Amino acid sequence: MTVMNNTFDNTATFSTSEIVAARNAFLQYELTRQAELLTVMPIEESMGVLRHCSVAHVQHLLDILGEQGHQRQADEYAHRLGVIPPRTNLLLRMMETLRAYRKVVTIMSLVMSTMGVVGYLSFLFLPS
Repeated sequence: MTVMNNTFDNTATFSTSEIVAARNAFLQYELTRQAELLTVMPIEESMGVLRHCSVAHVQHLLDILGEQGHQRQADEYAHRLGVIPPRTNLLLRMMETLRAYRKVVTIMSLVMSTMGVVGYLSFLFLPS
């Protein structure tokens, strides 16, 4: 099963036989080396290779890219291929966003309570 058929092929710079040959050479490497190659390959070539790999293989490569610190590139590949980024990465990003919001809410609560205390004290101690 392939990730996508070639209906979304925007660039016809490589023939099918060239892409299949590149994919066959690409698949001879270990998964970690394949992920490393994706970071240095031209985007058109890497997209052509990934389009001819199975969904499970692509998802595994996207996981490895994320683990290697290339999450933005993994997300870009997922977007271009029309696959959903790995669920764990999505959950991690959601948790990071919630933590950031929690920090903002905590700071805003402190600021608002400080303003309330200052307002109350100014009412008590300043002549009207």
